[in-house]
Amino acid sequence: MSVGYRFCTCHREGTSINLNNLRVFATVAETGSLSEAAERLFLTQPAVTQQIKHLENHFAIQLLERTNRGVTLTDAGEVLRDYARQIVSLYDELESNLENLRASVSGHLTVGATSTIGGYAVPCSICIFKEKFPEAVLKLKVANLTQISNDLKEGQIDIAIIEGQDLSGPFIKWELATDRLVVIAPNRKPWAGRTSISIEELKIQPFIIREAGSGTRQVIEEALASIGIDLSQLNIVVELASVDSIKAAVEAGVGISIMSRLALRKELHTRTLLALELEGLSLEQKIYLAYNRERVQTRLGKAFINFLRSPNRGFC
Repeated sequence: MSVGYRFCTCHREGTSINLNNLRVFATVAETGSLSEAAERLFLTQPAVTQQIKHLENHFAIQLLERTNRGVTLTDAGEVLRDYARQIVSLYDELESNLENLRASVSGHLTVGATSTIGGYAVPCSICIFKEKFPEAVLKLKVANLTQISNDLKEGQIDIAIIEGQDLSGPFIKWELATDRLVVIAPNRKPWAGRTSISIEELKIQPFIIREAGSGTRQVIEEALASIGIDLSQLNIVVELASVDSIKAAVEAGVGISIMSRLALRKELHTRTLLALELEGLSLEQKIYLAYNRERVQTRLGKAFINFLRSPNRGFC
């Protein structure tokens, strides 16, 4: 293990110690020599001396006595040696056990995701997970909500990450995040400089909609229905099955649409598209993790579920 790894920090009157300090001290105590300890730890002797000095400053007591033959421990050094050995040993044991656990999380896992999050968020999560568990092999399938639901029910995928709430079946579902939907328009006249659009204006503008079975379309239908508007009241000019095709159509001036902000990071950064708020209506959709309660999850599946649900949140 590299001595450059920082494990813990303890504070005392503006100074701090970490695992490196204790590892260096334990090695000096074992060898009785600053130079030998430096050679064993691949450090310079001044670096070892500095680490020991840091400990002595922290505890405000001398730990070593320098002699012509090397170094000997003071009474305080004898006490610290025993604790340092225990702490370093416990940490090495912890790291070894966790490394064994990481190595045991292997095999294949098929993850299904709906189009928006499958194309713009889940790949990032899988990448981070692979850094933690390099032996794992994950396959991502992207489709609309209806297809992902059917695949999960039939065992074609192990875990699903979806938006929307229409997921009937023997599933366990956990909320991961909340995503905002916005009206998107090309960044040119008459939209340039706009930040919002009214419901009445939305109804008359050429509108591009996702295909039936899409979770985003479901959210749009339910949100509009809550204020008494049916999709038939919109000026729908084309129905498209992918997020990228809708963005391309909007940029080309075919019409406006409603889309997740997750899918617009690049276009909002390059300012090729505008994100407009829909006045008087909040457009949000929940993002869920789901899996079949009737199927036993592998160790890899459980690790991925825990990763996505962790407080630090593996979901990008």
